[in-house]
Amino acid sequence: MRKIGDKIKNIPIIRKLNTYRWMPLVWWSILVVILPYVSSLLHVPIVWREGLLFMIIDSTIAYHVGNLILKLKLKRWWLLLLPIVFCLAMLPKFALYNLMFGLIYLIIEAFGLMNKNIYR
Repeated sequence: MRKIGDKIKNIPIIRKLNTYRWMPLVWWSILVVILPYVSSLLHVPIVWREGLLFMIIDSTIAYHVGNLILKLKLKRWWLLLLPIVFCLAMLPKFALYNLMFGLIYLIIEAFGLMNKNIYR
């Protein structure tokens, strides 16, 4: 598995893209977009997809993206990338109530941006 990852990282376009400091946010956002379609292809039941994927995995990724924005000292508008990309990915195939998760991810990203100052 590590060899496959190294081969992907050595592709010239990927290597050039990874020089930008904001690229981890883009990679995490792409992962959030791909996971629902992969789970749909694997015929994961909707309840499991909503509960496990959208509520747990994607929320953890959203919190991590909020932390990354803080650590990389990026502008606050980067908070909108993940929710917008997620909502655009949900429009073609999934139910419209999944768009609510875009708002939830925005709130969780804000918690990640607050880091350890949530109670202040």
